[in-house]
Amino acid sequence: MKRIKIAAVIVTVALLCALFAACVPSRDACKTKYENAGYTTTPLSANTLELSGEDVDYIYCGVREASQDYIRVVAFKKKDIATGYAELMNLEYADGTYIVEQKGKVVLVGSQNAIDIYNNKGGLAEDGDSQPQQE
Repeated sequence: MKRIKIAAVIVTVALLCALFAACVPSRDACKTKYENAGYTTTPLSANTLELSGEDVDYIYCGVREASQDYIRVVAFKKKDIATGYAELMNLEYADGTYIVEQKGKVVLVGSQNAIDIYNNKGGLAEDGDSQPQQE
């Protein structure tokens, strides 16, 4: 009976670790999602944003020229550092230029359409005239 309880605890801990590891999408999966939506993606170094390379897992930005949508994805190694960065970005973009959103250890800075793509809510804007065509 004692062995079963220990095994159950080990399995539970392993599943929780897998769950938390799955919360941050891989750089390639996220980047591919934006490229498939018509964005040009560019990797950035932590130094470019005056961040420590030890704190950051990956950074890239994406631009969709046709609609001028923009996204910066900064994935941190620790949630508390991500929270601090999100607070700084909220102050920097308090004028509403970009939206800042934190998803666990990832901070998103960009246009609503671009953030919607990250959140799997669509986000593709029509290029050019958005008025429906009449026959």
